[in-house]
Amino acid sequence: MARLLLAAVWLAAAPPGFAQPVPLVSPTDPIVELPVFEVTDSRLLPPPEKWHYAEIPGFEILSRISERETKRFMRDFMLLQTVIGEIMPGLLRGQTPVPTALLLCGGRGKGFDEFLPADQSIERYGSNSVMFNSPERSAIVIDFALDELQIEGDTRLEADPYRAFYAAYFRFLIRRQTGDKAPPWFEEGLVQLFAATEFDKKTVVFAQIGDGFGAEKIGDFNRMLQRRAIMPFAEMLAPEGPRRRTPFWSAQCYAFVHYCLYGWGLKNQQPFVRFVQRLSTEPPSEALFKECFKKTYRQFATELRGYIDFTAHKKIEFRAKKGSELPEPPAITLRPAADHEVGRLKGEVLRLGGNGEAAHNALIAPYVRGERDPRLLAALGLDERIAGRDDRARKFLEAAATAKVVRARAYLELARLRFDEARAKPGAREGRLDAAQVTGVLTPLFVALKQPPPLAAVYGLIADTWAISDVPPQAEHLGVVIGGVKLFPGDTALLLQATLLAAKRGFPAEALSLAERGVKVARDSGEQDRFRLLAATFARDAAPAPAVELTPEKSESYLLKKP
Repeated sequence: MARLLLAAVWLAAAPPGFAQPVPLVSPTDPIVELPVFEVTDSRLLPPPEKWHYAEIPGFEILSRISERETKRFMRDFMLLQTVIGEIMPGLLRGQTPVPTALLLCGGRGKGFDEFLPADQSIERYGSNSVMFNSPERSAIVIDFALDELQIEGDTRLEADPYRAFYAAYFRFLIRRQTGDKAPPWFEEGLVQLFAATEFDKKTVVFAQIGDGFGAEKIGDFNRMLQRRAIMPFAEMLAPEGPRRRTPFWSAQCYAFVHYCLYGWGLKNQQPFVRFVQRLSTEPPSEALFKECFKKTYRQFATELRGYIDFTAHKKIEFRAKKGSELPEPPAITLRPAADHEVGRLKGEVLRLGGNGEAAHNALIAPYVRGERDPRLLAALGLDERIAGRDDRARKFLEAAATAKVVRARAYLELARLRFDEARAKPGAREGRLDAAQVTGVLTPLFVALKQPPPLAAVYGLIADTWAISDVPPQAEHLGVVIGGVKLFPGDTALLLQATLLAAKRGFPAEALSLAERGVKVARDSGEQDRFRLLAATFARDAAPAPAVELTPEKSESYLLKKP
C-alpha cells in the first residue's frame, strides 16, 4: 500500500518530462492412457467457436471483436504498459508473474453474459468489465457490445470498453501489490484515478477531470455527484466497504482521493499520507481522521462537496523531449484461435467466476473433438481434481507433466496425488516414505518451483514430504523450505510447517529462529501464542549455529539430492 501511495504522491509533485528519474518506490514416466468422455448431448458438444488469439508476455488474449479492433486494443494495451513503466514503475515492480487471460467479447453468441460471476455480484447491464483473481490465474473480461450502463433507476452512463479495461487492469495491478489488503475506498479511488490517464506516444496527462460538458462518464466524479448527497464518511471509509459498491460510491472515493492528492494547492496531501499510513496499524475512526486532517467527517464532507462543484486541481502532464517519443509497440501476431485454446481459456475463466458446470463443458468439448494440447490436459486434470475425480485427474496430470506443460499448479496437484498415494501405502517403517516415494513426490514439485507463479503450497508440500521421509533431510533440503518462507513472509501456515519440520528433523537453531519469526508476523493472538510456546520450547534445545542460507541455485541442486 505504501508503494501505491508513494506513486500517486510522486506524480502529484513530479515535473513534466518522460526523462525524469523515478525514485519510486522427469519426466520419464510411462505413457498414460487418458480418460474417455462419451458425450451424446449436443448441449455439451456445441460446434467450435471462432475467436482471435494472441499471446504476449504474461497474457493470453481471446477476442470475438473484429481483427482490426483487436489489434487496436492490443497496441493501446502495450503502449499503456510502457506509460506505466515510465511514470509509475512502482506499480510494476515486485509483481508476481501470474498468467492472465484477456477476453474481448463482442455481440455474437452469449458474449459477455456467459462470463458473469455465478454469485450475481455483477448485474448484466451494470458493468462492462469483470476481473477474476486467484494466486495462480487471473482474467479480465471486457464487453465491447454494450453501449450504456444502467445504474440505480433511470441513470445511464456511457459504456466505454477502454475505460473499463483500464480500471480492471489497474485494479489487477493494485491487488498484486497489496494482496487485497488495501482499504476498499483507497483501492477504488486509485483505480479511478489511474484509469483516467490519457496518453499517446508523446504526451501523458494524469489526474485531469472533465469540465462537466459532453457525455456523462464514470470518470467525471464532478458530473456523477453533481446532484447527489455525499455518502457519510463513516460509511465510505468502512474497512469492509459499503454494502453496495455502486458507481456513486466509486465516484466519491475517486473525488476524495483526487481532492487529497491534487486539489486546492495540495493542502491535504500530507494529512492524507499520514491517514493512509496509520490505517495499516489501526482501524478508521473519526478521531483518527480528525487527528490527521484537523477536521471532523462533517467538516471535510462540506469541503469535498465544494470541490465536486468547483474542481480546482493540479493536473500532471508529461511530454517527451523534443524529437523523441515512446517507442511504437511491437506488432501483434493475431491468428484464429485453436479449438483447444478457446476451450481452455473459456473453461479457466468460467471456473474463476464460479460457473463450474459451464467450465467443465467448455474444457471437455475440444478434448472430445480430439484435441490433446498439454495445457488443455493440465486444465482438464485440475478440473477433475476440483470435482473430486482423482483417478481421472491423475491421468490427465501425468500426461501433461510428461509433455512438459508449463503450469505450476498442475505439477503441485500431481505431487499431492502421489503424496496421498504414498502416505496410504508407505514404503518404509513406522509409516514413513521410502526414497523412491520421496523422489516421486518431489520431482514434480521441483518442476513447479521453476514455473510462474510461485505457490506457497509447493513449499508446504516439500515440508510435509520431508517430515515423513525415512531418510532425514539435509540442511540444504530444509533451506529450500526456508526459501519459501522468505518468499511468502506473511504465510503463517507455511511458516508453521517449516518450524515443525526443523524441530522434528534435528535443526533446533533453525526451529527457534522460525518460531521467533512467527511471533512477530502472526495475525492473531492465538497464532502468536502458539509460536511463542514453540520458541520457548526450542530455546532450551537450540545450540548456537548459523541459520541455513542458500542461493536459489544451490537450493535447486540439493532439492532432489539423495542422502
